[in-house]
Amino acid sequence: MDASSDFEFGAIKLREINDLRKLRHVVGVARAGSFTSAASVLALTQSALTKSVAEVEHQLGLKLFERTSRGVRLTGAGESFVPRAERLLADAEDLLLDVRDVQMLAAGHIRIGAGPTAFVAFLESTLAAFARVYPAVTVTVEDGPEDRVVRSLLQGDLDLVVGSKSYFDAWRELETRSIAPLHLFFIARKDHPLSAEKKVQPQQLLSYPVVMPSAGLGVDQELRQAYAREGMSPVPPRYRCDHFSIVKGIVAATDAISPVLSLAPPADGFLKDYCVFADVVRFDPQELAVGFAKNREPSAAATAFLEIFRGFLADAAL
Repeated sequence: MDASSDFEFGAIKLREINDLRKLRHVVGVARAGSFTSAASVLALTQSALTKSVAEVEHQLGLKLFERTSRGVRLTGAGESFVPRAERLLADAEDLLLDVRDVQMLAAGHIRIGAGPTAFVAFLESTLAAFARVYPAVTVTVEDGPEDRVVRSLLQGDLDLVVGSKSYFDAWRELETRSIAPLHLFFIARKDHPLSAEKKVQPQQLLSYPVVMPSAGLGVDQELRQAYAREGMSPVPPRYRCDHFSIVKGIVAATDAISPVLSLAPPADGFLKDYCVFADVVRFDPQELAVGFAKNREPSAAATAFLEIFRGFLADAAL
């Protein structure tokens, strides 16, 4: 939707703020009176929220907030901007509700594959939102090795699959839609032997056992190449596990390291609980994607799911 359609803000047309999500962030801070409280309500990190608001201010060329001892308050420009942004967001919500009323899925079934199993983690928030918006649609999730879920899709047993773009691109029968770039880093226990090193070298990191998913994740081949570059062989034991709760237990109890794919760079939670190694081993860019069968049009439920999926992951990647 074009956010400029209703009004101009001074000499600056609001079409420059073409992302309604960022307007919601500004309004959220204004209502909460602080970035900390607004971040909690909006389910964002404070740094992500601060960045989003700063981008709006930069596009406008105006400061909307000033900091106080108790939080933030609106500047004169902000007091003029926020009520108009609220009206714009309300109009957008009304429009979406009208369209949804017309196109609401009153029944149906969506079958989603995630391959490998580790990619199920990217679906959690989206599936909850989809169930709230489309309560009459039955949802089935199948997870497993990449090749198995892709074959299920091509056989007509699934409507879409979620996984690695690099893997999906190898299948000519798939239409691949990129969703978001992924950040790859390694974690180890907080008191890992390498935690005292100022600069960890690839050979040092790769000299420890690795916890890997049972299949794929786009990392197996990359690791093999990394060992080859360093003239090394994988260090036993090699742990295979798809469930992060178990991975965390192995990492906490041993010297093993584990690759992690995330929508954002390692944030406070990882840095607090783990020793994090980012940019130590060179990997090709990783990307989250959705795959559809080229010989079938996506169902209405699959299209609706994709829209929600993109929206949730856009916020998560801030």
